[in-house]
Amino acid sequence: MANSAHCVIHALENTKSAILAQRPPSIPKATLVKSNEDVHLQALQVLAAHVKLLLDVPEHLWRMLEKKRYFSAAWLYLLSRVVQRALVREELDEEAWRNLGIDVLESFPLIQRQWEVVAQFRSQIVQKAVLALRDTTAPSETTCATLLTLHLLDSRPLSDTLSALLDQRSKSLSAMFSKAPTPRGSIRDIKKCILVALQSISQTIKTTRDVFQTRGTQLSLIRATLEFIQTDSIPSAGLPSELQLTTQSLLSNLPSLSHFSTLPQTLTSYKPHVDVNSQFSSLSPMHLDKTLSEWFQKCTNALQQSCQTWLSDTDSVKVVWSIRNSVRAWLHSSASLESSETDYLKILFDEVCCRHITEIWKKGMSNAEITFRDQLTSTVISLRNGSEISDACPIVHLFDAAPLPTVSQMEDVPLQKYRASLQRQLSGRVVLLDIVLRSLEKCASTLHEDLFQVLCGNDTDTASLITRLRESYQPYAQRLCTVALDVIETSASALPDKTEMDINALTFVGRVSEELLSSSFISSMSCHDAVELGEFNISFLKAKIHVWRKFTVLHVLSRHRVAVPLAGLKPPSCTSPSTGLMQSLLLLAEAIQNLGFSRDPARHTRLAEQTIHLFVKRLLDHEWEHDKVQALHDIGLLQRIAQLWGSQWNDIHEGLGARRSQIRESINIQGIPSDAAIAKMSADHLARTQTILAAILPYPLATWTSSSSRTLASLEKQSTLSLGVPSSDTEYRPAIEVAKPSSRFALLLID
Repeated sequence: MANSAHCVIHALENTKSAILAQRPPSIPKATLVKSNEDVHLQALQVLAAHVKLLLDVPEHLWRMLEKKRYFSAAWLYLLSRVVQRALVREELDEEAWRNLGIDVLESFPLIQRQWEVVAQFRSQIVQKAVLALRDTTAPSETTCATLLTLHLLDSRPLSDTLSALLDQRSKSLSAMFSKAPTPRGSIRDIKKCILVALQSISQTIKTTRDVFQTRGTQLSLIRATLEFIQTDSIPSAGLPSELQLTTQSLLSNLPSLSHFSTLPQTLTSYKPHVDVNSQFSSLSPMHLDKTLSEWFQKCTNALQQSCQTWLSDTDSVKVVWSIRNSVRAWLHSSASLESSETDYLKILFDEVCCRHITEIWKKGMSNAEITFRDQLTSTVISLRNGSEISDACPIVHLFDAAPLPTVSQMEDVPLQKYRASLQRQLSGRVVLLDIVLRSLEKCASTLHEDLFQVLCGNDTDTASLITRLRESYQPYAQRLCTVALDVIETSASALPDKTEMDINALTFVGRVSEELLSSSFISSMSCHDAVELGEFNISFLKAKIHVWRKFTVLHVLSRHRVAVPLAGLKPPSCTSPSTGLMQSLLLLAEAIQNLGFSRDPARHTRLAEQTIHLFVKRLLDHEWEHDKVQALHDIGLLQRIAQLWGSQWNDIHEGLGARRSQIRESINIQGIPSDAAIAKMSADHLARTQTILAAILPYPLATWTSSSSRTLASLEKQSTLSLGVPSSDTEYRPAIEVAKPSSRFALLLID
């Protein structure tokens, strides 16, 4: 090992000595004449720059595609194709590579394979540029650069690039139209879908005009860019920097700028071939307007159908009108469309709103019609079966207190419901009647609110649309009114009038008809034929009331008991009408009250007069009481009632007078009260019973004006009884027979 080390050291020393023995090299002197070696070296440097650019192109193209700089990518691809031809086909202004002793394909086979890699980018650039046209939010400059990519790289005429732009935007809109809002979407979702679609259409129209349309002396973007490429001069109107692309600016933005400094002038000044005067690079204004108009018409028709679909889940006119107002506000603020296009969109969306609002009304009225028919049918069946009688009685309902809202419910909605229940109770609206009429009245109330509160506007277009809506819903409203009355008539016609239950059901149907027309239903529906409906309703009510009156009188007469003289009773002790007559009059009063007309004094008075008139007339045709003295008191009470009703009861006066004379002629008893005494006692008895018999007595019309103008103050003024205060010195006798009080009655503890 020591010997080997000494040998290595010796060898190193010999090497050092040999190097030091050599003379230093001479310094070369500069010369003005290039040698052949210099020319060859320079050619190699130019060749290296070509190869470097071709090798770096894929990386640069990927970066540009990621940044969506398709115009720059197309320009770089075209430049790389020129470089490849310069290398392979020797298309140089200077000496060819072969003359310098360089066989490019043989020495550098990488060039051909590299071009095959670069050539694949052409289809990718074109494909990505076409897909980029779907972006409806892209500015006009970006879209113009993308269209130039297709024009230069894919050799498409400007007319084809216009078609490509509109086709891709149509696909974007189709995707928007197929994307519906969430089920039962909110008003915000529906507004967003509609406004985004409108924004996309308007932005496409604006972009297309900015790119292709020449306005006076101002060239379109694509025309100005093509002239810049051809002449290198910027138009007077200016050109966005994004479109001022040259080979030098393109190379200066590449990372390997220092390597491309040796490229020849033919490459650094390269620009794609453009002929702005050829048909290939021009677009006529007529063709642009026609193509754009056809596309606008097609897209707006699709928008109209989509709006109808988006609004189909909306069942509120208020929501539809709010969306309409938002759309019109957007159209007023948008500057992307021409006035004719804006007006067309307004008309189109008004048509959508008009159609859908009409459908909402039509559906609501159809549902109200079905609900009303079902409710009335089921209620009539219940009344005929004898159930729910108390729910149809106005008197029972009047004293049935509505449940008070709890403390936790002291909000507007519970209080409003409680107030509404009290109003229905005061108006005689029984539970069953309210259930039957609720669907119709709610539908009418909704329509009235829509017409007079929701649908409003001062501009001409809105007023015209509201007029159309009023006209469009009239046939459906008229049909609902007609069908409602047809349902009432059909229900009444199907009812027999043989039993009390049938009469109750028939009476209820009559009350439904009366309440329907006297309520706000007809006025809220704004039917033109309300007068005809009213006349039909009046005749219908008269017919049903006549059936009710006839049955009620016969029913009361069938229960009327004839007074029989009691053994040992002295005639003068009879001082009041018979219990049978009073019970019959009470039955009549109760029946009239249950009919539910007490809140309308005029109608109630006519009903009571006709009913009691028919009762007395039929009573005169029946067998009179066996107790002659009692009969005189009964006649006296009936005569007093007839006097209250006035002179139109002449036939009753004559009949009662004749019966009284007949009875007096047949009586041979001394001490019978005179007619004047009986009249006085009858007047006093009627004064005592005027409260329980009020339903069959005429209202004091002097203190009544109308049911609508009657106020609490007018009621407070009526502090005295209308028939006067009965005398207090007369012995009290109950109007009906009652059981004698038990001896233990006073011992009962009554709270």
